[in-house]
Amino acid sequence: MTGLELPALIGPDEIHERQRRAAHEARAAGYDALLVVGRSFYDRPGDLAYLSGHFPPFPTTVFSGSNRGMGHAFLLLPTTGEPTLLTDPRKHRADLVAVDDVRAASDLGRALIDLFRERGLTTSRIGLAGDDLMPAALDRQVTRELRDMSLEPESHIIANMRRVKSAAELDLLRSAARCADAGLMAAVEAIQRPGVTERDVCAAGISACMLSGADFVRYFRVHSGPWSAAGSRWPQAMDRIIEPGEVVVLDAIGAVGGYGFDVNRTTVKGIPSTDTLALLSLIEQATDAAVSACAPGQPVSAIADAASKHFEPSPWREWAGSMMGHGIGLETVEEPYVTAQETMILEPGMVLCIEPGVFVPGKTGAVIEQEVIVTEAGAEVITPTPARLW
Repeated sequence: MTGLELPALIGPDEIHERQRRAAHEARAAGYDALLVVGRSFYDRPGDLAYLSGHFPPFPTTVFSGSNRGMGHAFLLLPTTGEPTLLTDPRKHRADLVAVDDVRAASDLGRALIDLFRERGLTTSRIGLAGDDLMPAALDRQVTRELRDMSLEPESHIIANMRRVKSAAELDLLRSAARCADAGLMAAVEAIQRPGVTERDVCAAGISACMLSGADFVRYFRVHSGPWSAAGSRWPQAMDRIIEPGEVVVLDAIGAVGGYGFDVNRTTVKGIPSTDTLALLSLIEQATDAAVSACAPGQPVSAIADAASKHFEPSPWREWAGSMMGHGIGLETVEEPYVTAQETMILEPGMVLCIEPGVFVPGKTGAVIEQEVIVTEAGAEVITPTPARLW
């Protein structure tokens, strides 16, 4: 990756300020500490990485008698005193982690119990950030031994902090969007080659993303022909030859400096049919309208409503997706979900993936996804990839 100009990673000063703010909010909420859970770097590291700079480097694995918690890590953030990071035996990068007290253990449940006792928290009220990530086996182990300690789900404090991005985070997200562009444009070029398969296109896209500075590519989805109607399909790409006239939906997902990219595009091999052109034009119009609705002070539902106004009079209205986007940052999918029911108010500094789509089962599908920063002046589209690739 020599010669690449990528923005600086989030530094320790910013992470330490996050820790101070989170401890203050936890104290105000009546907690004695926060316990923050994170999983593997490509999965769900968000809260943990946000407050520590640690991205668990190994996949989650089966629990055994001596190996309990691989692929996880925990940050104990007391409301008074210094934090402690518990990692699995794969440890951490000391040059990136903004925590002085870091300990590795093969049994993270035992390590947690010992740490709570050491810090005098066995009768305390602890907020659990990442209740949906806490392995049930570890939860049982901790609560069985520390019966007088209250471990309560806490889903708001860190989520509220992460929702609005800092200037450094926005720089990383812009760089990530440019990385996605490199992969998507390489894939679009590959699609036009004679006899090309989904797998060939996927390989071209992943390679271009990595050479453009991606930490990793979580996956690079290539769905062609009738498979374009599958919003997601296993595997990400098959040995299916892409035929002339077929719709191809591409989705590049990965990260740069820990911050995600998630960009969908739809293209056609060769010349599109009249019906395909009509569908693609509809998707383009709906996406443009949804992006224009990304204004501070507006509810998130206004974004979905703006797209729906284009779908409702069309012959594809019954196949329009109900979820039309989501937040993005340290994880691919963050709050808010862009739906007609979401009441959250948009604020400057929020970053969203806007992706209204139509998916007709077994026939065709199309989606154009734009990454957008909400600013005082409206939406800043950070995806350089052309919306129209047909």
